[in-house]
Amino acid sequence: MMRLADADLIPFDYSPQAEAIGKYETELEKLLKDKQDEFTERNLQLKEGVFTATADPRRPTVPPPAETVPPFMNFAPMKNAIELLNESSERYSKVLSAWQAKGSPAISAQALDRVNADLLRIPRLFLNEKGLPERPWFKNQIYAPGAYTGYGAKPIAAVREYMDAKKWKEADAQIPQVAQVIENVAAGINKAAEDLEASVTPEH
Repeated sequence: MMRLADADLIPFDYSPQAEAIGKYETELEKLLKDKQDEFTERNLQLKEGVFTATADPRRPTVPPPAETVPPFMNFAPMKNAIELLNESSERYSKVLSAWQAKGSPAISAQALDRVNADLLRIPRLFLNEKGLPERPWFKNQIYAPGAYTGYGAKPIAAVREYMDAKKWKEADAQIPQVAQVIENVAAGINKAAEDLEASVTPEH
């Protein structure tokens, strides 16, 4: 916080965050695939009577219920948005590194204010005014506490919590909305990179 307060240029770097969001999306795809495999295997075992055949008559158990195998979900909008986020984050990191490599030469107060305003705006771009499904007071589309996890975070909760509830169509419908938020963030980072680049590039 002291570093943040004392810096002329707000010390933000978005590449680690972009990488983390990419991992969250990968985890959603893995969750879907794992559930598809698990339910397909369980239903096959039920059909073939595996649970009945292996049951211990001295300890009667009820076979697990059959499950509807999750349909395929379209993660493409989110994957494309994350690609834009990676590109914009990398662009900003390169401009920032180039400026720092030159010894962080002075930037005019007007230009500095413009870039800092860009950077302060970016966290707000993660918000969706509609909020999360059934929890409209949580606006952030990437980071939110889980509905039943106390303070435990549930990344991309709008999609993840519907998947956990086996509401696959509802989860699928949330993906384009989350993707739009990520695209907005990418555009905001591009704006910061563009303004920083203009501020540190001498005019001819």
